Amino acid sequence: MKLKKTIVTVITIALLLAGVGTTNISYAVELKRTTGKDYQTVEPFWDNISSISPYISASGTTLYPEVFIKAKNPSNPISGTMYLERYSSGGWISVTSWSINGTGSAFLSKSYKGISGFSYRTRVIVVVDGERAEATSGSCKI
Repeated sequence: MKLKKTIVTVITIALLLAGVGTTNISYAVELKRTTGKDYQTVEPFWDNISSISPYISASGTTLYPEVFIKAKNPSNPISGTMYLERYSSGGWISVTSWSINGTGSAFLSKSYKGISGFSYRTRVIVVVDGERAEATSGSCKI
């Protein structure tokens, strides 16, 4: 029994140490507390951006990438690019892109004929009143 505990401890330490050398991308976050609730939500902390919501869906081989961006100030200018990306050879490659422009909020929705058997995602790079941010949707296989 003592040998099992020792082996489990050694494996746990090895796994923790293995994670020390990995590079992690992190974003600043702001905890929002909701009065009277038993939970907290974690949202990205931006000065000028309220939210970025990229999304992708499909019907047959037709893909529907879209994004909604909302600025904290209704007069903030919004510009950027929405990318449709395909997973191929172990990485994401850009298939096509569209420009995003608006003031206060922006919504962009497009359709694209994809290739069956591949996974796709929506990625957006946006600038809201000088503040740059990037967001990616989940993937969608057709």
